Amino acid sequence: MNKELLLDIRKTATVKINLDNHIDYANNYILQLLNYPLMEFIRQPPKIICHDDMPDIIHDTIGGFIIGFKEGIAVLKHKTKNNDYFWAFTHYKPSYKPDGSFEAFVTRRKPLPTKKLNGTIEDMKFQISKLYEILKGIEQHTGIKQAERYLEGFLEHKGFDTLEDYYMSFFNFSKEELEEYFNINHKTPKKKIRRYINYIDIFNT
Repeated sequence: MNKELLLDIRKTATVKINLDNHIDYANNYILQLLNYPLMEFIRQPPKIICHDDMPDIIHDTIGGFIIGFKEGIAVLKHKTKNNDYFWAFTHYKPSYKPDGSFEAFVTRRKPLPTKKLNGTIEDMKFQISKLYEILKGIEQHTGIKQAERYLEGFLEHKGFDTLEDYYMSFFNFSKEELEEYFNINHKTPKKKIRRYINYIDIFNT
């Protein structure tokens, strides 16, 4: 039976993607999570780690934000090589070389925080999973264009301008707190970590 993996708050699962939409870099932590050797993972499209529950329109929409050189946040479900899975609070943004030229799209993944939430993690997973299930079903029956139109109508009905706005409606993060959260590591004081995740969860991974 496939199991859900829990990410370690003190680590960051990082992938860099080039303009051709292929993976140029993956750190050791995400390779361990995904159970992929580097040589098998590098140069693959990032969609290789999208869970089968993820509709294509979500992947394409986020890809469009990245190609537009926009920074953003998403809540994504990933699959490992042996079909286990994990949810990730994902931050993506373009990075640039010192001369100002484009270097790569950097995607950083952390566990879903147990604090700074509007509601509970399980409620958030349920709502997002329900949307993904509807979009996946539309794609299978009438195609991705119809799924795109449904997503646009869904966001408009809910009062969101973008998919990122929908994701962020589940969280109470300021811009500064987001950056702090994605920079948590082994050197981060426990007191600071407890702002974002329950104490017991720090030692449960």
